Amino acid sequence: MADEVPPPAHQVPAVSISSDGTSSSTVQKARFSDRVRIRSILGRPDGGAGLAGQKVRISGWVKTGREQGKGAFAFLEVNDGSCPANLQVMVDASVSDLTKLVATGTCVTVDGCLKIPPEGKGTKQKVELSVVEVIDVGTVDTATYPIPKTKLTLERLREFPHLRSRTNSKVRFELSGVFMGLGFSY
Repeated sequence: MADEVPPPAHQVPAVSISSDGTSSSTVQKARFSDRVRIRSILGRPDGGAGLAGQKVRISGWVKTGREQGKGAFAFLEVNDGSCPANLQVMVDASVSDLTKLVATGTCVTVDGCLKIPPEGKGTKQKVELSVVEVIDVGTVDTATYPIPKTKLTLERLREFPHLRSRTNSKVRFELSGVFMGLGFSY
């Protein structure tokens, strides 16, 4: 037992033990940056609900975006490639220009607070990110971006192999061991 080597820090579960022996959930940051992978939020048994109240920074691509409330706020579905699931992100119009954020393919880095969404008949997610600050936006020209919001055929996807990771395609591609070792599967 004394000769056991502990696992690398990026493989340790994101739970901290306080001095009184109780555990509290915390989010685990990515190995080389201060951002949090979406997999570490949504991949939990509770779907991330236990992380409500945590402040996180995420980066990823907007899969879908829609403005709501006559332009008062927007909902974005963001994916960083660490898992097939998307994190719902809510951005208020006072935080950023929503028209730059809602286009499919836009690259974003945002800081925010995880919260449990209000219950409703259309609520599927267990947690969402309420954005406090938009750090970076990589806009996309929607007229020339090859991945539409609608279903993408595999024939069309073959024309843009570098964009395969940004789709929900069921086709599996062999990835190098380096990326798999870093926790990326898509």
